Amino acid sequence: MSRFYSAVDLVAGIIVLFARLVIIVSGIALTVVTTANVVARYVSASGGLSFAQELPMLMFPWFIIAGIIIAAHAGGHMAVEWLYEKLDGRARTSALIVANAISVVAFLVLAYQATMVAEIAGAERSPVLQLPNSIGYYSLSIGAVLVSIVTIAATVRVLRLGWDHRLEIKPEEIAL
Repeated sequence: MSRFYSAVDLVAGIIVLFARLVIIVSGIALTVVTTANVVARYVSASGGLSFAQELPMLMFPWFIIAGIIIAAHAGGHMAVEWLYEKLDGRARTSALIVANAISVVAFLVLAYQATMVAEIAGAERSPVLQLPNSIGYYSLSIGAVLVSIVTIAATVRVLRLGWDHRLEIKPEEIAL
């Protein structure tokens, strides 16, 4: 059973590391593109960069989903603290399991629906960069699956280590 817990922790850690990298890379790219667009608009009277609205629109969903993954790993993606505070022991843990199960199912349904929409949106291309419009929907789909996995891992952490470890954040996880 110890190997199972280690595997769960490893998978969750890899997903969180991936999410952190997505936030850093997309955050830097969004900042660079936005700044370059402002400079181009006011310095070169060209009206800005032609791709300056397209690229952020395609990257922003990845940025948001990565943040949700990190929040789920920290145990903070469901705001039902008021209920947990009213319960003790097994009832509180049971409420967490039910809440996380609902969250996982909802995210998996979202992943399925986003994949269906992405397949339809893939037929269209963005006007300037000619990228498929499905990128944002696929990010939502992939991210929803990853949030589900991390939520399951957070639930396993509570079942294994106890309630006090639900919101446990290691010092190296605080800063992006």
